[in-house]
Amino acid sequence: MFAQPTLEDHSTIRLAQNAANNPTAALYRAALGTLNTPYYLALFERFDAAGRASLVWNTAAGLCTVNWLAFRGLWGAALVYLAAAEGLALLVLGVGRQYLQWPLGVEMGVLGSLLMLSILVPGLYGNALLHADIRRRMASAVTDAHTVREACEALERQAPTQRRLKAFILGNALLGVLLLAAAAFIWTSEPAGTDTLPAQAVVPTQGDATPPEVSASLRPEPASPGEPSEYAEPVQPVQEAAVQSEPGPVQAPPQPAPDSPPSVLSAPAPKPSQPAQRATVAVPEAAPDRTPPPILVKPPPSVSHGINVGLFAEEANALKVHTQLTEAGLPATMQTVEGARGPRTRVRAGPFPDRATADAAAQRIRAMGLEAQIYRQ
Repeated sequence: MFAQPTLEDHSTIRLAQNAANNPTAALYRAALGTLNTPYYLALFERFDAAGRASLVWNTAAGLCTVNWLAFRGLWGAALVYLAAAEGLALLVLGVGRQYLQWPLGVEMGVLGSLLMLSILVPGLYGNALLHADIRRRMASAVTDAHTVREACEALERQAPTQRRLKAFILGNALLGVLLLAAAAFIWTSEPAGTDTLPAQAVVPTQGDATPPEVSASLRPEPASPGEPSEYAEPVQPVQEAAVQSEPGPVQAPPQPAPDSPPSVLSAPAPKPSQPAQRATVAVPEAAPDRTPPPILVKPPPSVSHGINVGLFAEEANALKVHTQLTEAGLPATMQTVEGARGPRTRVRAGPFPDRATADAAAQRIRAMGLEAQIYRQ
């Protein structure tokens, strides 16, 4: 009785037959594995007939580049792809944002172009890269083996399998779950309701005697020329109220002179010349000097001018311009303001007492290569 051949024996017999009939196709099939083998065999036969690899679109290589390269055993190409993608992204977000100061539209356009290239390049060149790698492995396997069948067996041990595909799917699913969990944790850990009013929003009430002191870097100033300043020198209402509520001087009743007899109070009215003389002498002695404060009219508010020099996204650039102004002998201030794209640092020169002084300072600032826009406070 002869023993029945097993499944492994049938596979070995079929491999030997294919190797005998078409050794190149057998080596290709062994290196490719069992996934999409007919597609790649037809493609590689066309490459071999033309003598070179042409550009053919591969959807898996274009949309799932890293997974496809790792699944096909192209580990070196996968590392190069990741390093190039991260390097270009850091170059755009680092150099472009910090030094070139690209606008948001330009930055998004550059990132979109890099994303399209990261899909098109591996999608068009993926098949050629896989063909070159399999040819290299085939040559190495044939050199190390004694027969074509042994070379095919060595290639099959390195070929991708269904088990590897399931492991990649499971790994991507776990990675997606971890990313979602991290995003949910960050979202829920952000404190809510912690927004506070900025320092420049504090305005003194009508009943306060003096406004709170605000530093020059936080004091808000008008964003455009002609806009009234929130912290223009106010007229203090307390002094006026004190003047209005202060009672006038009260004259004390005239007191008799010490040398006059007591009977003067009950005596009839003296001659017209005598009361006038007594009134002029008694009033200065009895009534104290209570003259009201001299400030009775509100002084007109002083008008000054300032110069807008620039609004900077980087505080270092604003500090550089501020130093340049102060070294030139011009008064300068820095202010942090909130905008739609984040905090910005505003640099201004002034204040100047009149328009002529502000115009002269603006000419000096423009001579330094800076912008100068005069506004009235």
